[in-house]
Amino acid sequence: MKTKAFWGVLCLLLLSACGPIIGGMMVAGTGVKEVTVVRGELTTLTAGSRIAVLGPFAKTAEAFYICRGEEAAGFASSFVTSGLFQAELSIDQRFPDRLPTIQDWKGKAPAEVQKALDLDAPPELLMSGTILKREMVAAPMQGVITHVVYRLDFLDLQSGQEVSMEMTVKELFQEAIPSVVEELARRVKM
Repeated sequence: MKTKAFWGVLCLLLLSACGPIIGGMMVAGTGVKEVTVVRGELTTLTAGSRIAVLGPFAKTAEAFYICRGEEAAGFASSFVTSGLFQAELSIDQRFPDRLPTIQDWKGKAPAEVQKALDLDAPPELLMSGTILKREMVAAPMQGVITHVVYRLDFLDLQSGQEVSMEMTVKELFQEAIPSVVEELARRVKM
């Protein structure tokens, strides 16, 4: 009888140890995986600039929203927290007929953009984004890991220069956007 109890306890211990081990291995390979500047030069972006983040972001057929507008809010918050940009979020409607893009504001003066978007101060930069791809998987005892590809589009309102970049990140869900912003801050002169 004692032998059966021993084997039962041993099996239970082995099974309960698998979750943390597998989850730990899944989280070990997280972070920003790829950064590609598709258009423009990163030197256009200056740390400390005032930026208006336009939301909600667009999405492709390979992506889905967690909560519409959450990405734009997450980027605005992470920009402020990291000190990269002085960010302000602009979400006119959560379900607009047409999603906002930087192209809508090309050629407009910062004061004109401030008034139209009801911002506290005139922005130097505008940012819109697209979620190109998103996959999610549960990592036992760790949380949810998201594999997401963002296309971030920036517009310098003074010069009219545009910067578009695609960033691929595989990270715990709550750390995905802060990781992207941290990598962007590393590449932009702080």
